[in-house]
Amino acid sequence: MKTIKFAIGITILLIGSACFSQPGKGGMKPPSIEERLKMVDKEICQPLKLDKTQTGKVSAAFNDFFVEIDKLATPPARPEKSKIDALAKIRDEKVKQAIPAALYVKYLELEKATRPKSPEEGRP
Repeated sequence: MKTIKFAIGITILLIGSACFSQPGKGGMKPPSIEERLKMVDKEICQPLKLDKTQTGKVSAAFNDFFVEIDKLATPPARPEKSKIDALAKIRDEKVKQAIPAALYVKYLELEKATRPKSPEEGRP
């Protein structure tokens, strides 16, 4: 009898803890624009060893890009790929004007590596 009560008690505790461990209604929220700009500085500007002027121009280009993406994003759906690509092309042109041509190729590699992965890319 004590074993049955103990098993029922453990089961209730496990079910209760599982219920409280579920994410809220909001789910995961994307990082803020400021957090994304810090990531750009850390993962793109610093490896390229850009000066303050160049870093400011690159950050401004990414800031404009992030603001426009946030305007397009309507949860839970993602913006259309064609619209994202158009905005990325504008951003890349601004960056191309801000940095030397020799660094632009490396910038493209770094930018591609920092893109968020889609669910399809994350699957084995």
